[in-house]
Amino acid sequence: MKKPLLLFTILLLGLCTLSNCNVKDTIDELSDTQKALDCINLIEDIDEKWDKQDRDCEEIKSDVAKILKTCKDFISEEQKAQLEFYSANCDADN
Repeated sequence: MKKPLLLFTILLLGLCTLSNCNVKDTIDELSDTQKALDCINLIEDIDEKWDKQDRDCEEIKSDVAKILKTCKDFISEEQKAQLEFYSANCDADN
């Protein structure tokens, strides 16, 4: 009974070793996908903050800086330009 379990364990370890590169690539892709989704959510949040009547410009400027720093690989030039517009034109009186 122990012999089949030992063979199964060795086979499983061998498969894990062989597929380690594929697993790492998959994990990296999933991580990038999660980062991209997080960036989309941050942009949606800042759009909502911008549309508020009583917007907090310091918070918007801080959020823009954070997004531009952490999401630069996941946002388009158009999104980058929009974020820079928010930061440059934020005025609580608007």
